[in-house]
This record gives sequence, C-alpha cells and structure tokens, in this order.
Amino acid sequence: MKAVALGLGWGLLIGGCTPLGLWLYEDPVVRVSEITLQLGSGPVRSPVVVALALENMNDYPLSTERVELSLRLDGVPIGQLKKASAVPVAHHTVSTVALPLALAKQATPEHLRSLSSGTHRFAVRGRATFRTPIGTRKVRFAQEGALLFGARSLESSP
Repeated sequence: MKAVALGLGWGLLIGGCTPLGLWLYEDPVVRVSEITLQLGSGPVRSPVVVALALENMNDYPLSTERVELSLRLDGVPIGQLKKASAVPVAHHTVSTVALPLALAKQATPEHLRSLSSGTHRFAVRGRATFRTPIGTRKVRFAQEGALLFGARSLESSP
C-alpha cells in the first residue's frame, strides 16, 4: 500500500511539473506568405524573394538555425536558398521572414519578365531547422498553388 501511494505521489509530481514530465512541443508550421519579383527597381540582392510565415503555437519562443528552400514557377526552377540564419519566432504568433533567392540558370532576366504579370503556378519545397528547448528540430514544408503577380493574395494548397 505504501509503495502504491509513493508511486502515485511520484506520478503526480512528474505529471504536474512540465520540466520533470513530458515537455509539450508542437513543430512550427511553415507556409509561403508571398512571392515577389523585383524587376527593374535598380540593384537588388535578388530579384526573387519568398516570404515565409512561421507559426509557433508553443508556450515558448523558438528560433531558426537554418532555412533551405527551392522555388519553381510554372514548372521551371527559379531559385533556391541555403542559409544559416537566426530568426526569433515568438510564442503563440506568426512571424514572417523575407528570403532573397539565389537564381537558377533558367531564371534569366527575360524569363523573369515573362512571369511578372498574370497567374502562374508555384511550388516551394524546403526545410527549416529550429532551435527548441528540447534540441534542434528539422521541419519540412511544401506548398503549391497559383499566384497572381501584382496582387497580394496567394492561393495555395499545402
């Protein structure tokens, strides 16, 4: 009887205290919030920028350690990014980060100009590495959809 009471006491102590019990963690959700082509606006780091929305529903802040992604427009490789970067992601919120891409050889100025108007299909694939209280977590993401360049709305499917 004493052993059962002792076991029950330890169970309540461990279960009721997050640091001693199971740490509740949910991987952040990574979504494309915007894709922009900055053509003809003078010298820019890259004319193609992908903005990611990082949703952290945990009770504690996280931060990125590395982000990797690739972008295709109408099936053609446009650019990619492989970057170690620390971006803070507050708890219970969505943080947005804009990432300029290194252009693929198919992303010539003429091809980018042809994409600067109208509706085009996009596909983004990537992986973000997050620093969490339980160590590093690699979160894969992929999103496809249609984008009307010149407009702010993005229709997509995860």
